[in-house]
Amino acid sequence: MKEPPGRERYLTKAEAGRLISVARDMRGGEMLADFIEVAVNTGCRRGELYGLAWSRVDLARGQESITLRSTHTKSGKPRTVPLNQPAAAAMRRRAEWRASNAPGCQWAFARSGGKPIGCLRNGFKSACAKAGIEDLRIHDLRHTAASWLVTDGVPLEMVKELLGHSSIVMTQRYAHLAPHRVREAVNGIWSSSQSGHTHNPVAQLEGFVSAKNR
Repeated sequence: MKEPPGRERYLTKAEAGRLISVARDMRGGEMLADFIEVAVNTGCRRGELYGLAWSRVDLARGQESITLRSTHTKSGKPRTVPLNQPAAAAMRRRAEWRASNAPGCQWAFARSGGKPIGCLRNGFKSACAKAGIEDLRIHDLRHTAASWLVTDGVPLEMVKELLGHSSIVMTQRYAHLAPHRVREAVNGIWSSSQSGHTHNPVAQLEGFVSAKNR
């Protein structure tokens, strides 16, 4: 039977900024705001961040990243997740909090006293309500990261590796967010045919479409 379509809820960058700002203004919401910042900028799963230990975080300038071993990922495959500027800044804020409030705490996202977070659902739900954002789950932050990557033109294969999808089929659910990629391919076929490099442009287009559907 045909598989049902997956959930496709994701935030715009303006919505994400508003949600992060609202979360930060909440009582004790700094950790939640940083969690959201890292999630939308890395695509890490909720559990991957809940159990993130400082021993797997590299904040050296130019090398900022998170290392996920096979035991930490849903697919069972290790991966290294680079941190862009917003995500790295959020992790440095967490490091500063740790130094002041829970020296020696092994968890990147921890509560007072250094206890690991068990669940952020209530705080997240409250932040969404105050930000006027409806029908959003924590897992949708991962969808948001994937959507932004595809919209910005990152190839699906690279998105697959960054998010740790077990199959390219899972990543293809976001392909419709970059229709310009198909237009670029078609225009490229026309350009090649004009220069005499493509003897059979129809066959080349069929090959492109087949590759996209695999």
